Amino acid sequence: RCRRAGVGGSSRLLRDLVKALELLELLCVNLLLSPWRKEIRSLKTFTGNFVYYIQSVLPDDTVKAVLEKIGYIATTATEFSLVKERNNEETKQTAFEIFLARIECETILETTNEENHGNLEKTLQKRTQMHWHHGDKDKEDQASQREDAENLEKKENSETSLCLATQQKSSTNSDTAFEAAGNQKIK
Repeated sequence: RCRRAGVGGSSRLLRDLVKALELLELLCVNLLLSPWRKEIRSLKTFTGNFVYYIQSVLPDDTVKAVLEKIGYIATTATEFSLVKERNNEETKQTAFEIFLARIECETILETTNEENHGNLEKTLQKRTQMHWHHGDKDKEDQASQREDAENLEKKENSETSLCLATQQKSSTNSDTAFEAAGNQKIK
């Protein structure tokens, strides 16, 4: 969506997206490390960083969704504030997802640059195909892992049964030996 809405070269837009993601990631980290700070509790949308690096790259609904996910609510047309109780785990998860998106963008930029200023569209198509291919392979791997786990569980259950049977047999022999020796059966 960002690419379709963007103006200018694709690689420039991708670099702008990296910067926007860096700022959102930094916002999450600051929120986790020092939520009591006054400048963290309120986010003005008319500041330079927000206008030039976030609003100019990301669609408004995406910005709003990300900010709401980490605990910010739009209190006015130009301000987001922390008014609700936020979930630290969700903030950490969102920060990690933003980090992964930023790394993916940087990887795409590097790949495009390595291809002697190759076509960004071709690079994106290759990466998408690669993800789809890996996704199918991951599903196959998960199915085989599931089968292995089931087989291991069946083997462990049969070994446990065998072990218990041996233990019961041995316990019965011990009880008989104690009784033969004239001792009372100990429970």
